Amino acid sequence: MVRLEDVRVVFVEPLFEINIGYVARAMKNFGLRRLYLVGPRTEVGDVALTYSVHAREIVREAVIVDTLAEAVEGVPYVVGTTGKAPKRDKRVVRIPITPEELAKNLVDYEGEVAILLGREDVGLRNEELAMCNVVVTIPASPEYPILNVSHAAAVIFYEIYKWNAGVARRAPFSFARATREDIALAEKYFDELAEALPIPEHKRRIAKLVFRRMLGRSLLSRRELYAIVGILRRASEAAQRATTKC
Repeated sequence: MVRLEDVRVVFVEPLFEINIGYVARAMKNFGLRRLYLVGPRTEVGDVALTYSVHAREIVREAVIVDTLAEAVEGVPYVVGTTGKAPKRDKRVVRIPITPEELAKNLVDYEGEVAILLGREDVGLRNEELAMCNVVVTIPASPEYPILNVSHAAAVIFYEIYKWNAGVARRAPFSFARATREDIALAEKYFDELAEALPIPEHKRRIAKLVFRRMLGRSLLSRRELYAIVGILRRASEAAQRATTKC
């Protein structure tokens, strides 16, 4: 199962210092400690410390970076969050799962995880969500579906904590999980196959994103993934040979 100490909370361009404090407080409630702040648009000082209450050390030890790429560097599994579920199936960049589904997936995952929290005013942009292995949204009333960032964070943290604690009380079935390197190899062969096929560039780009999200939701074992990798490799080689002959 994912260890709580391996979960990195990444708050992108926070606008209000009070929300930094509230997010830190929610982290402490559910056993999380690693906070990253990307280009904060506010000071990180007394107000954040005051509203974090007993989570002041999380605010004090927060890592402040300039870019999102810095915040997720080396993290194999990146989770985006959005309150704006797609109104059309074609907007694959925003097709989400629920916090509970995320937590269930993480039960059998070992390694670092980054959970991205968006800006209070505009959330995470499409290009930032495209960097994620999976996107989470919280089902809420259509009359007012957008939660405050700290409230949304608490819901997600709770689900992860709940499932983590539940699994900790029983002996989990253990098998080798696919690593970031394994997943990168699958994505490489899929990309090569897509490039070798006569399809429009925009459809190729969407297919690559869909494949990454599919792998992100499924959290495959190494054996399962390598069964797919073998097929993709052969298909890619065959498509490239066919292209060369033409």
